[in-house]
Amino acid sequence: MTAALVLSDDVGPVRVLTMNRPTARNALSPDLIGAIYTALRDADDDPSAHVVVLTGTDPAFCAGVDLKAAQRLGPEYFEHFQTQNCIRQTSLMRKPIIGAVNGAVFTGALEMVLGCDFLIASERAVFADTHGRVGILPGGGMTARLPQVVGAAMARRLSMEW
Repeated sequence: MTAALVLSDDVGPVRVLTMNRPTARNALSPDLIGAIYTALRDADDDPSAHVVVLTGTDPAFCAGVDLKAAQRLGPEYFEHFQTQNCIRQTSLMRKPIIGAVNGAVFTGALEMVLGCDFLIASERAVFADTHGRVGILPGGGMTARLPQVVGAAMARRLSMEW
């Protein structure tokens, strides 16, 4: 029996969703893309959930793009985001969503947390835009959201550090 890729726990009206690929630093494999997208949509549609908390199993929040899967699958990997865009889904939520950042947040995961209404970061949180380093374009709204959150100058620095 394999472990669930997304753990879901209701604490009263709070739905806690935890990405659960700790050995891969919760990198967005094709299966995790679908699982987190579905979990976010289900939470948004569930009247018993009033707020959603999104986090990752230690040691990271989410490493973003699963580089091994992207290399193996090529364009097919990125096609998963056409129908199950977990990165963009955080910004589409009708319910409030809190990003509980407990470690590294890279590439697509940074775009994912920028869609959250609130962010709570532990002292272990590390935020990095590594799109340029891995040779992919940010397609989840980061180019618009990052300057709004950290200012234009800091957004340029974050995006060009690689």
